Order: sequence, then C-alpha cells, then structure tokens
Amino acid sequence: MPKSYFFLMIFFFYSMILLYFGKSGYKEIETIDDFFSGGRKMGLFACISTFVATWFSAASMQGLSGALFMYGYASVLYSVVPWFIGAYLLMRITPRLRASGAMTIPEYFYIRYQSRFLQLTGGLIVTVNFILYIVIQIRGFGLVVSEFLDISYTMSILLIYVFVLYTTFGGLFSISKSDGFNSIIIVTGVLVAAGYIISRAGGISHIHRMAAQIEGYGIEGNPYFTEKGTLLSPTAGGSMPVLSLISAFFGWGLGLASNPQYTVRIIAAKDDATAKSMIKKSMGILAVIYACLVFIGLGSRVIAGPLSTIESIDQIFPYIFHAKFPIHVGGIVLIALMAAAISTANSQLLVVSSSFVYDIFSILSKRDYRDETLIFISRLVIFVAGSVSVLLAISPPASLLIYGSYVWGVFSVAFLIPLYGGMFIESATSKSAVLSMGAGLLVMGLFILLAPETQAVFSINPAMYGVLVALFVFIGFNLKSEKRRI
Repeated sequence: MPKSYFFLMIFFFYSMILLYFGKSGYKEIETIDDFFSGGRKMGLFACISTFVATWFSAASMQGLSGALFMYGYASVLYSVVPWFIGAYLLMRITPRLRASGAMTIPEYFYIRYQSRFLQLTGGLIVTVNFILYIVIQIRGFGLVVSEFLDISYTMSILLIYVFVLYTTFGGLFSISKSDGFNSIIIVTGVLVAAGYIISRAGGISHIHRMAAQIEGYGIEGNPYFTEKGTLLSPTAGGSMPVLSLISAFFGWGLGLASNPQYTVRIIAAKDDATAKSMIKKSMGILAVIYACLVFIGLGSRVIAGPLSTIESIDQIFPYIFHAKFPIHVGGIVLIALMAAAISTANSQLLVVSSSFVYDIFSILSKRDYRDETLIFISRLVIFVAGSVSVLLAISPPASLLIYGSYVWGVFSVAFLIPLYGGMFIESATSKSAVLSMGAGLLVMGLFILLAPETQAVFSINPAMYGVLVALFVFIGFNLKSEKRRI
C-alpha cells in the first residue's frame, strides 16, 4: 500500500471521531453562557483536557521541535521556560478573575475600571490578534497534511477550515469533548515519536554526546551554521544573546499570563479549586510533553543530519517522520500534529467570537438580544474570522515560533499591566489603564517598524519595550492621581 493511502486512511478515521465529538456538544447549548464557557461548570478532566490541547499548538509541536533541531537547548529558554512562568502568574489571578464574574478580559476591564472605551479597545485587540495567531495553526496543519497526504498546501488548509468551523460551532461543550480526544492523541503521538527516536539514536545520553559534536548546516541553504557544542548551549553559542532570551519572556511568558484563551478556561471551571488544579496538573503533563520534544528535536538532528528538501524549520518535524521513519510511526505522528493544530485553532476562534459579542457588539448595538440570536451571531463571527485566517494563511509567516512570540507580545503589552495592576492595586484608575495600553502598543509598534535587522537568530522582542513603557506609564499616572487626592 502506498504511504499516502495509509495516511489517508488514518486521516479518515481521525476525522470521523473528531466530527462525532464535535457534534456531541451541540445539544447541550441552551444559553450564550453555555456556548462560551460551558455554563461555568466544567469538571477537572474536561478542564485539563481542553487546557492542554489548547496550549499545545503547532507553534509547540512544529515550531519548537524544528527550533531544537536547528538551535538546540536555547529554544527551550526562548519559549518553554517563559510559558511556564506565565502559567504560574495565571494561577495568581485565578480567584480574583473568577470572583469578578467577567467572561472576557476586556469585560473585566469594564467591571474594574468602568470604562467602555477600554473594553471596546480590548475587544478589538482580541479579535484582530487571534485572527492573526490562528494563521499559525492553519499553516502548521497545512504543512503536515500536504506532506503526509501528498496534496497541495491550499487544499490542506481548506480541510482544517472545515474541521475547525464544525467543532467551534458547538461552543465550549463541543471543543472540550473534542479536546479530550485530541489531548490523548497529542500525548500518545509525542511519546511514540520520542520513544522511537531515543531507541533509534541509542538512548538519551548518546543523543546528547552526539549532539555536542555536531557541526554544520541543519538545512542546506539556510544561513545558520551550527558550531560544535552550540546545540547544548543555553544561548546557542551566542546566536541567541541573553537579552534576546529575556525579551522573549515579555512576548511568550507575559503574553500567556494575560492571554484570553487561558483565562476563559479558568472562568469555565466549576470552582476555584478546579481552576487551580487544572493549571497545576496541566503543567505536569506539558512538562513531560516538552521533555519529549527536546529528545525529538535533538535526536532528529543526530539521526537525520542536514536536510536538503525543505525550506523552513516548521517543516522539519513532519518531513522527518514522513520520509525517514516507518509508516506506522508516521501515522501516529500525523494525527498528533493535526490534533495540536485543530484543538488550538477552534479554541481561539471561540475566544474571538466571545470577545466580539461581549466587548464589541454589545457596546455598539446598545440593545439586549435573546440567547438564540447571540449564538447565531457568535457562529457568524466564527465563520468570518475563520475565513479571514485561512486567506491570510495562503501567504504564511516564515517561522511559527518567532511570529507567535510577536502576536503573544501584543497581549502582554496591551493587557498585562491593566489586568494585574487592576487586581493588585486598589487605587488604579481607568486613565492609567488606558494610557498604559496605548503607550505600550505605540512603542511596540515603533520598534517593529523602525528597529534595524540584527545578525542574531532571534532578535530582541519589541514586546519588552512595550511592557516596560506600559508599566512606567501605569505607575506614573497612578502616583500622580494619588498625589492629587492627598
């Protein structure tokens, strides 16, 4: 049997199961609250499943594994470490966020600061930013399916478009059910891939001994040259300067700590204890997954050596498991890669819809609508946002990992200071929140447009400058307001 036929059969069975789980949540929707947050009564297993599946995206499975193949351990400091710090910060605000009664972060801004302008602006940021980030999932899925099924990239992204719309139309109930299935697929796929590579490479210790001796180009035609020993270096032998790694924390780490796709899962949990336990247990599962990705990335470099038929690091993982390894291993990895992309994209589309309905439509319309009408509008927004993301994915970004850090950086610049400052500084004013958001975004935008190109593999993330300016403005205007009151 040709490889493409076998993978097509695997793809078919995965699709049927995914469609079944997606459909099963439709009948449970009665209110708009059910649609967006599962009625705020999600149990621990459902919470963990959807948190893990939403977290582990194409940026992790393809972007990180490819970066490990090319640059080694520095990629972990660039992304994974900031992500886990961001998760800890999320735990710190869990009780306060749930007690506010808000559905979205922008709605929390209205509850805390009594500013419709802040809520509307936040809603627009969420909508635009997630449409841009969904491109990552679509690109990741497209690269995988086109590689394994031997079909065009354009046809591949149309497939994820159908799956994502179908599961998202069922709201969080459908997403959580399909995420339960997808999270099992992801964990299984990563464990199988890591186990096979570790076995073939002669063990974990041997992988590291061999990786330390590697010298040369990871991808033929790529300008980055691996010096001996740099794969195990925390700064990739200086290619990733310390300041660059620190700046990544302002993008990935603080962006995750103020990211609506995770706060909605905190809100959806049935109680505070479930929400906190969800984050803790999910971090344990994700720690195992990322450890496996380290062995996959480094082990693939040891086994496969330089690659000549691919163009970007995001193609490394699917290419190796399709072209270099047995068909049964490739089949398991195929559906794991698909699950990672779909489970993140549908969750992000739901966040776009919730923010549009709660933070944009409700403000601009100034009317009360029945739940049935709001659910219809929500699905219409999902359709439009998904369609725009697919169109943008036709000409996707070059690197999922770097592009994602910039998109997440917008959340850290716009939301972090007003969110955490509002929760822990009682005297914080709406003026300080608005000005800090505006100043931070302006500075980040200027650095994106005006900062010169650097020779480093990863340049300074402009979110660092934006967050620092937002912090200074927020504190400065609050101090000024306190002096006036005195």
